[in-house]
Amino acid sequence: MLRFTLSRIVESIPLLVLLSLLVFSLFKLIPGDYLSEMEMDPTISSQSVENLRQEYGLDQPLIKQYWLWVTQILRGNLGYSFAQRRPASELILERSMGTLSLAVTALVMTLVLALPLAAISTLRLGDWPDRTILWSSLIGLSLPTVLSSLLLLYFAYLTGWFPIGGADTWKHLFLPALTLAIPMAGFFTRTLRLELIDVFEKPYILAATAKGLPPYRVLWHAFRNALNPVISLTGVSLGGLLSGAVVVEKVFSWPGLGALTVDSILARDLYVALACVLVSALVVIFANLLADLLLAWNDPKIRYE
Repeated sequence: MLRFTLSRIVESIPLLVLLSLLVFSLFKLIPGDYLSEMEMDPTISSQSVENLRQEYGLDQPLIKQYWLWVTQILRGNLGYSFAQRRPASELILERSMGTLSLAVTALVMTLVLALPLAAISTLRLGDWPDRTILWSSLIGLSLPTVLSSLLLLYFAYLTGWFPIGGADTWKHLFLPALTLAIPMAGFFTRTLRLELIDVFEKPYILAATAKGLPPYRVLWHAFRNALNPVISLTGVSLGGLLSGAVVVEKVFSWPGLGALTVDSILARDLYVALACVLVSALVVIFANLLADLLLAWNDPKIRYE
């Protein structure tokens, strides 16, 4: 198991390096930066701006800037926010907790919805509960995040049951997390249903049914062999959660990493935007590594592939 874990970590390193180079290059293709806007301020001397460029190496060639950025990251320094006059690491730490709580809550909601719905749909295959769940999951899967965010926001406005924005209590968290969970729950439900249908045709399940075991016990035996795709999807879906969080956090005024990324790009706050993307990539890589380990634990054959 240790060898399997180390191999997955080593495989992630080239991906992270390539991603950092690509993201850095793309950001540098955007014309201008925050210091360019500072030069337009008559209260700030051009010499002060030039000193800042030299201090942070922004007057160096592109490859030299990339190398300086990478080396300072390896020393634990994510750069400086020119827009907010703070180290980027402080901003990232504050906002990462908001996005992490949002993503974890959405993932828990997804599993709470998807697992029982898939089980009911499989046990009542072809009947009205199965058809209702299929149509509902298809609607949830097809609903754009922007539209579902606005609909839930309007629902909060009409009922007054939930606050419209902010991040003070669990009520502030519920609707943003539900917005992210709806399409994922639809996808998970349909995927797990197909896997359960396939597993229910296996000889050991047919034998358990023939012995007269109750449906819930037969379902329990089938679940473990049907969970592999769900475990894989859980790791992959975290990337979708982070990308969807960009929209959701802006709509619900949730102080997270996605909103910080958008604000940093609009303000041309280079180091903060780069740090946001890099941290998001690390989270996705870690989530996929964790999913691989869970798969190896659930199915020992995988660790020897």
